[in-house]
Amino acid sequence: MSLPDHHPRLSKRPFTLAELVADGVVHAVALIAGTIAFAALISHVLARADWADVAALAVYATGFFLMFGFSLAYNMTPPSALKWLLRRFDHSAIYVMIAGTYTAILAQFAPSVWVWALGAAVWAGAALGVLVKLVFPGRYDRLSLGAYLALGWAGLLAIGPAREALSPAALWLIAGGGLTYVAGVGFYKWHRLTFHNAIWHLCVAIAAGLHFAAIALSVTA
Repeated sequence: MSLPDHHPRLSKRPFTLAELVADGVVHAVALIAGTIAFAALISHVLARADWADVAALAVYATGFFLMFGFSLAYNMTPPSALKWLLRRFDHSAIYVMIAGTYTAILAQFAPSVWVWALGAAVWAGAALGVLVKLVFPGRYDRLSLGAYLALGWAGLLAIGPAREALSPAALWLIAGGGLTYVAGVGFYKWHRLTFHNAIWHLCVAIAAGLHFAAIALSVTA
């Protein structure tokens, strides 16, 4: 089980021990912070028996821990058949995280055909992305990067309902998270930069934190 021959990932320089440690620390902090934050938020929502929000947050938390968990496992595993298998799940989990984040945000909107249609479209896109990543590992990677960004920014189609459902602070936090993800892609592609992978994952962690803050603000309002 390996990547296709001549895949760019196979020719990347190996990370130094310091880079691996830094990357591992970023992941560990994100996972610990996520455990504390989700436990507190879900406990708060459980206390008021708001089962719709509980379900949405459970989906969101699943995407968060799958993404950071598989990312940690993949990035810390030495080159091997296991690493390339983990790569499939790592890249697939990004789609689940995107769709899970949408689920938690859309749960704050007033129910409508538009909201359900956007949620269904996002999950359909995520499911297709997961299928491609699992069945065609290492192929269409450039297309996948664009797909992540397109799926993430598809929420702009719902900017009208979002202004009605969310506070200005929550909207700014969501926008800030999206822009941080985009900025992180530059570091992800800057392979010659020392610690570029750790910086990329730090951007992901910060962006995820901003989105969590927006959702927490909306859920507890």
